[in-house]
Amino acid sequence: MRVLTVYASAHGSTAEVARFIADVWNKRGIETDVSAVGSAPALGDYDAYAVGSAIHHGLWLPEMAAFVRRSRDTLATKPVYLWLNCLRVIEPEGYAYVTNNYLPNILERNLSFRKIGLFAGKIDLATINEDERWTLTFRYDGRENLDRLAGDFRDWDGIRNWAEQVADDLETIASRR
Repeated sequence: MRVLTVYASAHGSTAEVARFIADVWNKRGIETDVSAVGSAPALGDYDAYAVGSAIHHGLWLPEMAAFVRRSRDTLATKPVYLWLNCLRVIEPEGYAYVTNNYLPNILERNLSFRKIGLFAGKIDLATINEDERWTLTFRYDGRENLDRLAGDFRDWDGIRNWAEQVADDLETIASRR
């Protein structure tokens, strides 16, 4: 089974998650290629696809949205898995908020994602620009100390668990062939 993992990352966190997921799958014997969305290879040669994006302003990154729109016909013919990195997941009720408010804006009506993973991301204040700082401050009404939001909030065990569930699903699909 060959899987193409395509990601859109604003500051590298989602790229790190993509490589981590691919490592889990490779250890399970699933051949996995990882690519930034802007340099993704032709899709036809793969048995399944995984797409992952950082979330900004409640939406996946524009380059991922464009990729999915452009590739929808091919993606619709194979199993597709989705993961999102969103800092909001760390808030109380944040997972439910992302599920109920962000996913409906992101999900492509013509695609059926077999498994969806929602993971927190990380913020390195040295890498974000003034617009992003302003957005974070605005999101927290200026009362939140941005330094408190800095850090790596990714749950690597949770990410591994999701990747293992996807690997199980991929192995089931392969055994039916």
